[in-house]
Amino acid sequence: MSKVSKLLLPVLVWIAAILRWPALFANHYHADEALFSSWARSIAVWRDPLLANQLVDKPPFLFYLQASLYPLFGAVEWASRLPNLIASILIVPLIAVFAWRLYRDPVTALLAALVVALSPALIAYSATAFTDPLLASLIILALILVTKPSRPVLSGLAFGLALSTKYQALLFLPLIFGLIWLQTGGMRPWRRWLAGFLPALLGLVFWEIARAGTTVIWSNQINNFGGLRLIYSWELLPRLSAWLDQWQIVIGPTYLLILFFFTIIVILLNGLISPSKRKLVDLLLALYLVAYAAFHWLVAVPVWDRYMLPVLPLAALLLARAISIVINWLIRPWRHSRLDMQKNSSQLFSLIMSFIILLALFGPAAGQARSGTWASGGSPTADQGAWQIANYLADEPYGTVLYDHWYSWHWRYHFFDKAVYVSWFAHPSALAEDLRAFGRNAGSRYVVLPDAPTSQPVRRAVSDAGFMLEEEFRTDYQPGLILYRLKS
Repeated sequence: MSKVSKLLLPVLVWIAAILRWPALFANHYHADEALFSSWARSIAVWRDPLLANQLVDKPPFLFYLQASLYPLFGAVEWASRLPNLIASILIVPLIAVFAWRLYRDPVTALLAALVVALSPALIAYSATAFTDPLLASLIILALILVTKPSRPVLSGLAFGLALSTKYQALLFLPLIFGLIWLQTGGMRPWRRWLAGFLPALLGLVFWEIARAGTTVIWSNQINNFGGLRLIYSWELLPRLSAWLDQWQIVIGPTYLLILFFFTIIVILLNGLISPSKRKLVDLLLALYLVAYAAFHWLVAVPVWDRYMLPVLPLAALLLARAISIVINWLIRPWRHSRLDMQKNSSQLFSLIMSFIILLALFGPAAGQARSGTWASGGSPTADQGAWQIANYLADEPYGTVLYDHWYSWHWRYHFFDKAVYVSWFAHPSALAEDLRAFGRNAGSRYVVLPDAPTSQPVRRAVSDAGFMLEEEFRTDYQPGLILYRLKS
């Protein structure tokens, strides 16, 4: 990369860090984050180091990273999010290196890094305990190492770690194969790639057999989806509409979604004009993104925004590549001119203008994501104040019972080492039955209800069991949670 690029890239990394840092301490757990973090705590204190007593449906690499940080920082929410924060900052220079390896074009590399740094979804998910941000960084690292013929073993290892983070990594195997073929003209490095991948894969298999005696994580995950199948004909349009909504949430305002569609068109048109190795790479990436989106549309997987997170860096790379193509078209009159200085000045001017335009397009959305008000990713109000109730009950003695239906994964984390016993009820009549049998035993009994009409059936069940609700504590959120003490 040029000297200017090497000077600008650290600036973009700092921009990414500034945009991502505040949420590390401001956001609170989504239910899945609380569950994953409770697994990490079980590992950290050696209560369940292999998660043998947990219904695990994800590979464990992130959980062990989180567990390694708890002894250093204590049981604080941000400790479980630190691996993803680091990964989401590192992905900025990683995507720049990947772009440089593919195109040897500093404009494409810097623009790709800028888009990744400003991506609202990547910012919003950076300070979370989900598995997807780490997966995205490991995938890009594996792709970088594929582009260097002498490093297929390390690429295989990075991909193995990605698979040990989330099984969704398997969807990137076609892209790995395609890049190996384009870079080498064949599949000869495939054996060395496998030499790096197999140890990580075997480690995952041995871990699963050691904890469960068989490999059940995959089946657990598929069962959580309700099984994998092609969608039915009547699902085509509703799922297409739902995924378009998710793409708009992840990418940003409508004009950015249109810009990404325009990017695909530019890439495809450019690839059809005098094909070259770089244009074949363009076509491979564009077709892969289309195939990835089609797979999630046509296979009955949940419509969740975080499933698109791993391909956002690739989408950013294609956007940068399309801008670079347009810049090259604009400076074509100087391409064969002897006035190299004029050509370089024109390219530098185009790069500066591209930076300004991208900042204007992505800046407002990036600001929203930084403040936690973006429609996806982490949020200060994700748990509606469950952490406040946990703090309120933290010093309650043994024998204290908290009845709950909605927030059990949060309590699993917050009461991990506390005396409060959480009693989950499946439906209001189950709560009433429990209260009739045990409600008058020694010890305080509480119930947590959302401040919403959905809590009315529970209120009636408590009354039918002969108990009254006495408001004890109300969270600061709207809508929030209300903690009630049960009185007979």
